[in-house]
Amino acid sequence: MFTLTKRTFLFLGFLFFSGSISCQHLPEPLETNYDPSTQLNLPDGSKARLGKGTIHRFEYTADGTRFAVFSSIGVWLYDAVTLEELSLFAEHSDYVYSGSISPDGTKVAAGFYKGSVCIWDTATSELIYTLKEHNSMVTAITFSPDGTILATAGHDGHLHLWRATTGEHLKGSTRHTKPILSIRFSQDGKMLATATKGGTVYLWDVQTGSTLNTIKGHDSGVNSIDFSPDGRILASGSDDNNIHLWDTSTGKNLKTFSDHATQIRNATRSKSVRFSADGETLASQSFGGKILLWNVITGELLKTLDDNLFHYGKGISFSPDKVTITAANHTNINFWDSITGELLRTLRGYSTMIRCVDYSPDGQKIATGSDDGRPRLWDATTGRLLTIFDRHISRVTSVHFSPDSKILASSSHDRKVQLWNVETGGLIKTLIGHDNFVLCVRFSPDGRLIASSGWDTTVRLWDATTGEHLTTLPHGSIVSKVSFSPDGKKIATNTNRLHLWNVVTSRHSKSMSNNRGNGVSFAPNGRTIVTGGHNGIHLHPIGRIGLTKTLAGATGGWVREVSFSPDGRTVAGVNRLGVTVWDIFDSNAIVSFTGHSSVVNEVAFSPDGHTIASASGDGTVLLWDVKLD
Repeated sequence: MFTLTKRTFLFLGFLFFSGSISCQHLPEPLETNYDPSTQLNLPDGSKARLGKGTIHRFEYTADGTRFAVFSSIGVWLYDAVTLEELSLFAEHSDYVYSGSISPDGTKVAAGFYKGSVCIWDTATSELIYTLKEHNSMVTAITFSPDGTILATAGHDGHLHLWRATTGEHLKGSTRHTKPILSIRFSQDGKMLATATKGGTVYLWDVQTGSTLNTIKGHDSGVNSIDFSPDGRILASGSDDNNIHLWDTSTGKNLKTFSDHATQIRNATRSKSVRFSADGETLASQSFGGKILLWNVITGELLKTLDDNLFHYGKGISFSPDKVTITAANHTNINFWDSITGELLRTLRGYSTMIRCVDYSPDGQKIATGSDDGRPRLWDATTGRLLTIFDRHISRVTSVHFSPDSKILASSSHDRKVQLWNVETGGLIKTLIGHDNFVLCVRFSPDGRLIASSGWDTTVRLWDATTGEHLTTLPHGSIVSKVSFSPDGKKIATNTNRLHLWNVVTSRHSKSMSNNRGNGVSFAPNGRTIVTGGHNGIHLHPIGRIGLTKTLAGATGGWVREVSFSPDGRTVAGVNRLGVTVWDIFDSNAIVSFTGHSSVVNEVAFSPDGHTIASASGDGTVLLWDVKLD
């Protein structure tokens, strides 16, 4: 009797999950004509890239005709006149932390989070060699002025010199007891300066490897250094808000500048102090993005440029032609007239960590949300950036289109939900009521309601037209995700345990399964909910019949987010290593995609079901082709 009942129950469960396949008609795939910049050096299986990563630093070639941008995903090479992308050098499995371009522009080097250094030939895009002496992140890299030596420094406190043409290890030093944050050659190539987290600066004889001078005077980490053109002065910028000028022969402090309101640094320790070619002006960039120009002789503050208050500074440079000052933050590179201070042009397309992604129901657009507080709108057919929405003042945690694709909702750590006009980019309305971070926002299938959830342990329902707060669904813990059922009658919420609510009565219907999981997505027929588990996913039946079913096959730990395909046959899940797609009918993981250089945070199917968009901490979205037989 027990055996028969068990078999019958499992058979009914099989019928339940088999019935999760939808027979709805899916839209025809849209014609795509991706912009060339979205096609550079793509990982296997990807068909386009939205965004270029997060900027860490940039550097000009000696003749000023090209410059390299070192972003989280690789090294972008640009024409300095047209700002055209020429190449992307990428490794596809690790996060870029530092880099340098040789003075003649023939080589680029990138230092990675896990400790390796890659050097590419810019003419052939060939990876020439990989250096592996550091045992943790490579914090600084620079070529010597004649391009023959490459210096690398790490969080491990180690300094290494390499022959740039062969990759031969020339010499190394383990004298530093603190992480090295910045390194710089003098213009004659005879001296090398290193700056440490402990606040000490060392001057080295490049030929002998001996220490010429040890400079102490900062009260905190020294994040940036630069030699004057004649090598007689060294400038250093620190977390103690001060810039010091030092005599390189004696180590004596010549002058101190202390007018920065915030720390003289940038988040990845790239250059934030730089001398002009004639040595008469020093440019400095602060933690908040301000650029200050100083007279080196008198110490007078000559000019202030407000680069971007929201971002950390990511480096500053006088162009080789002496006409412009170039400054970078997380997402932009700005070019200023060095005489007038006028902003001449801006290079865009970069982003901070992307937390969320959504396709518009008409398939025409893709929305993303980032740590910089700015939802972005992209053309799904070309990959071009269309709009940047700029009102949130903290991390964007979720984005979702209305069913008619005309409105975009975004939620943020600033405790707000904002509604945007997709066509005009204007702010329609701000929904205020959460007492802490808002983590997720969703439109109902008919577009009349909006649900938002957050750290304040609540889900709030709003009238999508008026913005009126309708009701609050209380939970006992943080609500990370919320989702409407396809018929709009139920809401599923995730507090690391799955809950169902009745939308009409606002009453809690049931708590489902003790399987810990992340994310929440309804099957198109409304009979199943999927959540992410450890190296797999959980399929939860909503009716009374059936057991929670677990599908394994992912690697990389907990699946962070999940999404059903429009036809209900497959589920995509993401974790720190990439994207995994399961066929729920066959209960198999059928394909995996890897290629992001950081953790993958969210995933979304296109309306036709042929493309998956994955949003990553590396500041990009990758589009994957998932046409399955």
